Order: sequence, then structure tokens, then C-alpha cells
Amino acid sequence: MSAHPGRSTLTSSVRTGGLLQPRLFAAGQDWDAIRVEAGPGLRALRFLESADAAVGPVLHDRGSRRLYFLTPPGSAGAWEREGTRALGRGSWVVLVPSGWDGSVRWVSGPFDGPAFTDPAELATALSVTGLSSLAGEAGR
Repeated sequence: MSAHPGRSTLTSSVRTGGLLQPRLFAAGQDWDAIRVEAGPGLRALRFLESADAAVGPVLHDRGSRRLYFLTPPGSAGAWEREGTRALGRGSWVVLVPSGWDGSVRWVSGPFDGPAFTDPAELATALSVTGLSSLAGEAGR
């Protein structure tokens, strides 16, 4: 049994087929994701870490300048936050091998801690760190 609930499903996703390079995976089964512009996302990540909140896997796509916080499956359906996009069933996210340092990389890896970031804690962090200034960019 995993020390972090839900860890085994994400771990198996990253290892599926001996993942040696980035590959698209369907969201909505083992995990959902919340996509945030990199600036506010990194501020929220720092806030969560400084508050000793549980931070799950977080991907940084440097090309599109976005962060993807992996959240529990089903959480995308309840997510309503301007300036972000919830990715659940019907969405795809590029996952990369642990230690990958390309244009997409893990900021907080799938083996580093909790299985997911709590959506309520992420929403609080985004509010506290000022995501509201991006409200006009919702869903981009």
C-alpha cells in the first residue's frame, strides 16, 4: 500500500510503457488537473509550500507558460475559478518522466509527496496571491 493515497495510479501513469519521453495522458480517471498561467501558479505554489500545505504533482509547461496542478479525480467538475481551466474527462495533459528537464518538467514530481493538491487549498492560494488580475484571460 502506498504511503500517499492515490500515488500508485499516478505513478503507474508516468511509468506506463516505460515512459522515456513526454506523452499525452487522459485526465479524469486517475487524476484531474487545474491549469494556471505560470506567474500566478508559481506564486500560489510558493504560498502553499510556505503554509506547509500538501502539494501534489505540479507540471510546468515553459513553452505555454502554464502550470498544471494535479488534483483528485472528479475535482474538475466542481472547479469554478476565473483565470484557470479545470481539466477532467475529455481533456489530455502531457506527462513527462521523473527528472525530465525539457520544455515541460515537474516542479513538484509525482514521487515527491502527496498524490494530489487539494483544490480548496489551491483556490485559497490563488486568491491570496492575486489571481483575480487575470480574470479576463479565463479559459485560455
